Amino acid sequence: MQTAAWILLILPIAVFLGYPALVLVAASLRGPRERPSAETPPLSITILICAHNEARTLGEKLASVNRALSAWPHDAQLLVADDGSTDDTVAIARARGAEVVVAPRGGKAAALNLAMRHARGEVIVMTDADPLFDDQTLPALLAPFADPEIGAVAGRVETLRARRTARFAGADRLFRSYESSLRLAEDRLFGCISADGGLYAIRRALVPHVVADATDDFFVSTAAVAAGHRIAFAGDARVWEHSIAGSRQQFRRRVRITVRGLTGLWRRRALMNPWRTGWYAPALFLHKVARRLVPLTLLPLWLLSGALAVAGSGWWLLVFAALTAAASIATAGALGVRLIGPLRIVSGAMLHLAGLALGTLLFLGGRRYAQWTPQKDAA
Repeated sequence: MQTAAWILLILPIAVFLGYPALVLVAASLRGPRERPSAETPPLSITILICAHNEARTLGEKLASVNRALSAWPHDAQLLVADDGSTDDTVAIARARGAEVVVAPRGGKAAALNLAMRHARGEVIVMTDADPLFDDQTLPALLAPFADPEIGAVAGRVETLRARRTARFAGADRLFRSYESSLRLAEDRLFGCISADGGLYAIRRALVPHVVADATDDFFVSTAAVAAGHRIAFAGDARVWEHSIAGSRQQFRRRVRITVRGLTGLWRRRALMNPWRTGWYAPALFLHKVARRLVPLTLLPLWLLSGALAVAGSGWWLLVFAALTAAASIATAGALGVRLIGPLRIVSGAMLHLAGLALGTLLFLGGRRYAQWTPQKDAA
């Protein structure tokens, strides 16, 4: 029982801390990857935004994109794919100077596939309907394409500070910082594992037909790796988004993303062959697969540590008490108790892990999500 408990304790530590630490150290020893050219290539681009009932946020988003376009001197197309909106999304997009492809409600994948028939750029810049662009986002995002080995580029997604989402913004900012540091290190070694849907770019020739049941950002960005290219990370290419308010919205989003993410991983399982993709393969497994599996160890670890504590082990009593306290904090947060300081971060982290665990179980049980519905803020 001691051996099983130690294995269950070490696994999440190795996946969430050990792997990132190893990658960060290895990347620091290697140093920054050299780029063939410091100049941004004169590429034509299409900025593609899919939207469904985004009237509340789309105007501000497109205003930030138009400001960013002033720093891009080459051909650019601003394209909005409307997925059957019933509000003023289409009118707002047209008023802001975007070309609009109007599709019947069929999900994000269908809207993306239809919009790609109208995209003219050599590079497609994908972004969600709410994250706001920095003014210098585009030159920073597109500069890595000077290297012909680069097939896609991941941008940096940051969390805005806002009172209405303050309960979760701290945990979100911590997670975003963790992800960005890891992507920067992976980029120096073997390329990013994938990109965040808030902001990424991919050569148009590499964009696949998007499947409905997988996370589109993972499935599209990893098409670059499947074609023998790398995914770069542009840390200075930033967008800013609000955290989702409301624990139920956070939890449901994490469950849905986990199911769709594992579906995408299954469809891209050939990339986990090290004879095909080298060090990218084990990194993909540890970053994407193991991270979703190890939260399943927490409940049996809690039970085993409790049993060992009853048997007189002081160490396992501490482990049992820590897990119990973390679960209690998360439960309090989910019930609407106002948490302060580090307790918010603990609650957010536990909520994240619970969503990963449930999503993994649902995926293994055959659950799939094909319809795309944007998450809205809750009071």
